[in-house]
Amino acid sequence: MPLPLILAAAFLAAAPALGQEFAASGNLLTRLTIKNVPVTVEVVSTPEKRYLGLSHRQELPEGKGMLFLFNQAGFYSFCMRDMHFPIDIIWIAGGKVAGIDPKLSPDDRGTFSPPVPVRLVLEVPGGFADRHGINVGDPVSVKLPAVGK
Repeated sequence: MPLPLILAAAFLAAAPALGQEFAASGNLLTRLTIKNVPVTVEVVSTPEKRYLGLSHRQELPEGKGMLFLFNQAGFYSFCMRDMHFPIDIIWIAGGKVAGIDPKLSPDDRGTFSPPVPVRLVLEVPGGFADRHGINVGDPVSVKLPAVGK
């Protein structure tokens, strides 16, 4: 077995002992709280995982989300490529909601970008922000893993 596969297998075997959980997709799971609303998020931090995002999935259950993690703050663009359900995009900067693009439809074309540079971008089921009264300036807390290179 090649060394990278051995190392990956060892990491995955050790992950439960380290208290880490993974989604069926292989993405690391962590907990995020936005305005006292808990969300279990899949963390994606590599260019390949960020490009794929939620594309090709059939649903995103309530209470779940995907957290895009970047090495540095920037004006990152997102689109609805190969999406099958509506989402809210919540832009996060400085531990607070910096902006919200709500109820984006799979039919929406073009790109969506934050109003300020961000390191974190949260995608949740469409209408989440409205259902929970999430607004710009609301606090966000999350225990972040190391960012993949």
